[in-house]
Amino acid sequence: MTGPWAADRMILMPMEPFPAMPRPIVNTLSRLKSGHLAVALALAGIALLMACGGSGETARDFEVVQYNGETFRLSEVTDGHAVVLNFWYPSCPPCREEMPAIEAAWQELKDEPVRILGLYVPQGFDSEQDARDFVEEFGLTFDFTTDRLARIAEAYAFQAFPKTYYIDMDGNIVATSLGILETEEIVQQVRALIEEPRP
Repeated sequence: MTGPWAADRMILMPMEPFPAMPRPIVNTLSRLKSGHLAVALALAGIALLMACGGSGETARDFEVVQYNGETFRLSEVTDGHAVVLNFWYPSCPPCREEMPAIEAAWQELKDEPVRILGLYVPQGFDSEQDARDFVEEFGLTFDFTTDRLARIAEAYAFQAFPKTYYIDMDGNIVATSLGILETEEIVQQVRALIEEPRP
């Protein structure tokens, strides 16, 4: 991922339907003695690199109705478009922080063969209306829908928010990102997807 990763940007929000996650890395680091800090930072860096890697596997197909009433079926959209899937929920601080960057990337990319879909996954007291209000409040113009019962999130088997998947035009997951996104990172990933030759 691009840009330096300060400790406060490594805070992730655990997903409720899955077993309890360990305390965030930043809390663990605060309790370590200075002699162990370098080792801990190195391990954190490795974890972040792993989180940014792609699986190379075929993305799980799904069909949803977007907030604008249109149907989004992944296998149909990837026939001609790269796709960015972003799993989020309104009261998740890092999710809220990254949304302006995703919107800025969308404004730069919207005339190119790409779709960005924000998948709201119900968590805690958040409701779909909260998600819709959030989209309106922030003036977000890319696509949004609700992952009812968290079935799509469960199929993608991740455990913390925000989580983003980059899917090529053949329907393969080529990169993922765990944590707060930056605009340039999104733009570079997408342009790499749409410029690579198809077999």
